[in-house]
Amino acid sequence: MKKKKKNPVQVVVIILFVIYIGIYALFKGGYYDYREYNKMILTEKSMKKFENDVKEGKDITASDYLETKYKDYSNNVSKLGLKTGEYTEKLVTKGLGGFIKVLSKLFTN
Repeated sequence: MKKKKKNPVQVVVIILFVIYIGIYALFKGGYYDYREYNKMILTEKSMKKFENDVKEGKDITASDYLETKYKDYSNNVSKLGLKTGEYTEKLVTKGLGGFIKVLSKLFTN
């Protein structure tokens, strides 16, 4: 028996539908609201800490009260891609530079 090939468009539509249902379930389940509520609690704690520090006359630095949102997503694969890109750039730059020098010598002499 031959295996029936699946239509790639149909597979993509099914995957997108499953993702949509998952996101919808998270939203209806209150996950998004819960995360936003936790952010609000952290903000209220930071405000209270700031007010107490002002009352006590401490030195105030904004970074002590703000939540940092920077995340480093680099890993060995991304570093390898970056190094490969830099090497390719140098190679292409030197190659094109040499090619242009050869062309200029051909046409100027």
